[in-house]
Amino acid sequence: MTEPPTNALQFHRDLARLQEQLEHAGNEYLPIEHQSPAAAGFLKVINELTAGADPTAAVARAMDCYFRVDEAQRAHAAATEARRQREEQDLESEEEITRKVECPGCGAAAGLRCKGTGASGGLKKKSHRVRFRLARQLNDQKGTTS
Repeated sequence: MTEPPTNALQFHRDLARLQEQLEHAGNEYLPIEHQSPAAAGFLKVINELTAGADPTAAVARAMDCYFRVDEAQRAHAAATEARRQREEQDLESEEEITRKVECPGCGAAAGLRCKGTGASGGLKKKSHRVRFRLARQLNDQKGTTS
């Protein structure tokens, strides 16, 4: 089976369009979570091969590029998750102190979560500010009288 002849003009136009799309997807100036390791690696191998580099070296540099972006994304994801967990623990420790008093805003009893005031009226993740302030005030008074 013979391959159809390649139209050089069409090939160069398609290659330029592909490179443009890959540059956008693998742009190193984008935030790391929006970069595509595959696009960065593919763009690297295309640029190397069109520049006349040895194919094995071009693929090796492309793989290095891919792994570098992938590792940076993994490190960013791990740091983001660690920050989210710290914030969640901080909120939970604040709420533990805050829920020791009754909420003057919604009437939630001590130990229970505040009720929402919206259409759903469901439980809130974070207590009302007045309850938070009251709990802090009582906690500060306890600390000075001890």
